Amino acid sequence: MKKLFLDIRKHPTSYVITAIISVAIGFVVFCIFYFWLGVKSLVGAINGTGVAGAILVSIFVLAWLGRNGAFDTISYGFNQMFASMFNKEANRYNDMVEYKEEKNKKREVSGLYYFAFLFVGILYLFAFAGLEIYFHVLY
Repeated sequence: MKKLFLDIRKHPTSYVITAIISVAIGFVVFCIFYFWLGVKSLVGAINGTGVAGAILVSIFVLAWLGRNGAFDTISYGFNQMFASMFNKEANRYNDMVEYKEEKNKKREVSGLYYFAFLFVGILYLFAFAGLEIYFHVLY
């Protein structure tokens, strides 16, 4: 957690831009559920905020898994396949271990920008919970 706060202090504009993008994604999903699907009521707002929050938290989970190396085997396989098909020179990775070591070195210095998706997704889920409580109190 300390690394996250230090990274936010070091690159605040990147986190703000990522948060703005995640708010925009959530707003687009909300508008799709509220306006486009034709349910312009409290139920449409509940559906929109719930789905927007779930999508943003899912983006965070996938980015976190990718950062921790869950998709390294798949990316190494595609890298090897396309390098053998399209490159004229030899591939620079001899084995998976070498590939993962290089990726882990890059991950150590990269930012944790995907936490902005988690923060905004949790805000949408809090709005969902508030609307859901209001709906059940009302009806």
